[in-house]
Amino acid sequence: MLEWRESAGLSRKDFARKLNVSLTAVKNWETGHSTPKLTKYSEISKVLSIGVRDMGLDSSLDFERIGDRIKYARLLRGMSIEAFSYKFGFAIQTVKSWESHHAEVSEDSLNRIARALRIPETFFDMNKDPHEELATA
Repeated sequence: MLEWRESAGLSRKDFARKLNVSLTAVKNWETGHSTPKLTKYSEISKVLSIGVRDMGLDSSLDFERIGDRIKYARLLRGMSIEAFSYKFGFAIQTVKSWESHHAEVSEDSLNRIARALRIPETFFDMNKDPHEELATA
């Protein structure tokens, strides 16, 4: 993150201010002592003018699992589970169950999620690369 911040021409102080986080948080991210909350990646990518995918947000996700695709789409919009649930009318526990692979997701729910997050419904087609589906949107 240090290289990205410096490439963007931002001091740690300016970067922290733009993200509304402490200077210590930025220092800890850059030294590897901590990582930003996943929901912060979308905001960081905008401040640094880089893609969320370039930051490795999806490195721990298995796109062969629908719950991980839901999580990725939600995180790309910078939303916590709570914010996502509240804004789009899903129960928090339902979203958690989907993302932890403990519950099946209906086709209607997937279509609703796609519309809510403004992503193509084909993003949830397990026969398609989700990154390509987002790139063509």
